[in-house]
Amino acid sequence: MPAKGTIGISDIPLFKELSLKELVCLGKFLREKHFRKGAMLFEQSQTCEKIVIVKSGRVKIYRLSSGGQEQILEVLLPGDTCACNPGNQQWACSSSAKALSDCSVWTLERSHYIEMVKNNSRLMQTLTAIFAKKLCKFCSLIEQISLESPQRRLVKFLLDMLNSEEGPKDQKADIHLPFTHEEIAHRLGLARETVTRQLTNLKKLKLIQINHRQVTVCDRKALEKILA
Repeated sequence: MPAKGTIGISDIPLFKELSLKELVCLGKFLREKHFRKGAMLFEQSQTCEKIVIVKSGRVKIYRLSSGGQEQILEVLLPGDTCACNPGNQQWACSSSAKALSDCSVWTLERSHYIEMVKNNSRLMQTLTAIFAKKLCKFCSLIEQISLESPQRRLVKFLLDMLNSEEGPKDQKADIHLPFTHEEIAHRLGLARETVTRQLTNLKKLKLIQINHRQVTVCDRKALEKILA
């Protein structure tokens, strides 16, 4: 039984369609590594030699601009993968990965990854679905950053998080935020103080409630009107 906050190989969405026999075979190729908070897993422009799957903890995927400004693309949680394409030896990582907390990851070498995808159409279909989901996330991120108002950027971010939650989309609903204010700022191209101020303003307007890393949306329609 995996420890709390960790997962087993069969829980990884990328491998959910594999048979028990295939999972056992896969287990022989996966290598587990541990990283302290702040450690780099890989860096932008390095040759992509393996895929990384998070077992426990949190890992941020980000890019640095020519001026050194950080843009968080996504935060990987247990079960998530960078899911890039290490099939081509000339393929370079388009982003960097850093541990946001102490974490454990599995790595799968390029050669084993290529062989698995080549011989398993179900795996290829799952991988395609993951790519499509990531593309939708990045399109949403572009939309968030393109919004002029910091308030509109933050509201769009909260509504996207709300839409990603499972369950009915009621007027009042809870959102678990696996991000600090600074991480949200890096994702939206804002200053941390701006994110904190905007969250406080939305709270004063009684549109949300805040409790540590949980945000309760009190009036979904009112938030949606801000984007109208």
